Amino acid sequence: MEVIDSTQHKQQLQEYFNGAGFQRWSAIYGDGEVSRVRRTIRAGHSRMLALAETWALDRTGQMSRPLDTVQVLDAGCGTGVFSLMLAQHGMQVTAVDIAPQMLAAAAKRASVAGLTHRITFIAGDVEQVGGTFDLVACFDVLIHYPQPVFGQILGRLAQRTGHMLLFTYAPYEPLLAAMHWIGGFFPHAHRRTDIQMIREASVRQTLEAHGLDVQQIVPIRSGFYHVNLVQALRPDT
Repeated sequence: MEVIDSTQHKQQLQEYFNGAGFQRWSAIYGDGEVSRVRRTIRAGHSRMLALAETWALDRTGQMSRPLDTVQVLDAGCGTGVFSLMLAQHGMQVTAVDIAPQMLAAAAKRASVAGLTHRITFIAGDVEQVGGTFDLVACFDVLIHYPQPVFGQILGRLAQRTGHMLLFTYAPYEPLLAAMHWIGGFFPHAHRRTDIQMIREASVRQTLEAHGLDVQQIVPIRSGFYHVNLVQALRPDT
């Protein structure tokens, strides 16, 4: 398989999420006062994580193993919200993010919560992470990558998945495309980075090519937060 060089794109994202993006997204992921637009994004993000947590607990419970033996990769962990969720249940989490400032915020949260013994933090590219994990999670990361980079990164995450992969992507919808066009006219302080919309057929083809079966795709819609949450499983595990 041809390897696509996405270095420049990743550097741009690193600069954004290590600067202005950190201020915007750490506010959204927090509980302080934010604008109406950001409140809708926060609500959608929280709803998505709650469903992902439910799926994670349901499937790992079926593995008939103690939760403290379950290995998790949180690829693009941001400020660590989902990492902490699973660590609180006893799972062992490897949290990776391309932006050091995001990772530092996640580590601080883990320290305050007394969960540093269950989370390993790595600053770097999710494509460079080795090993196999029972659960791989990647939320609101792939939405920043266009095809074919999207497919390459999703494929790498699938290769790291021993049992279950959970991730979000921005589905291609005419209404969503129009909303993001309108969003371009908002003040810079309220804008997100460019969102790359992907067709569902492409998502399914990539997962199938790497031996994963799609179990569920659930739309999460809240204002400008439009993603599909995907659950894919490794057969016979």
